[in-house]
Amino acid sequence: MPAFTPAHLGKWEPLFNDLLHGERSHLTENGTWMLGDKPGLICVFDDGEPIFVEASPNIAKTMQCYINGGAECEFRTMVGIVEMGASIRTAVQRSKSGPLAIRITKRVEKFKYRVVPVQLKVMKQLADAFNVVSDSRYSGPSAVANRALDALPK
Repeated sequence: MPAFTPAHLGKWEPLFNDLLHGERSHLTENGTWMLGDKPGLICVFDDGEPIFVEASPNIAKTMQCYINGGAECEFRTMVGIVEMGASIRTAVQRSKSGPLAIRITKRVEKFKYRVVPVQLKVMKQLADAFNVVSDSRYSGPSAVANRALDALPK
């Protein structure tokens, strides 16, 4: 697989660097209370490593979903699959409520995050490109390739 660098992002490289190297906050209620209903990119980190980049039309609502669950949330589903070995078929439902959801919530409290504001019309493309360049653990090209190989019929 080719190695992509931030230079491949062209004029978006400064925004990428701001997202990955800016000051981070804890992914808890106390660390997210000040967020507003604005569009932007969210990057979640585990020990300094980017693990998930997502475009969000409402940062505050998305962050509350990460923390509390209850609704379908791709991030919580990926935590259940990658960190806790949940089945790909049942992870979506199990990450919403129940014992797995409680374990996910405890794990999420250890993560940090960073957000940057972005216009709605380009945020999905930027999130996809930033995932490729950062090769995030949950949604980067290596992770997608590994999930595809793991899903092959036995």
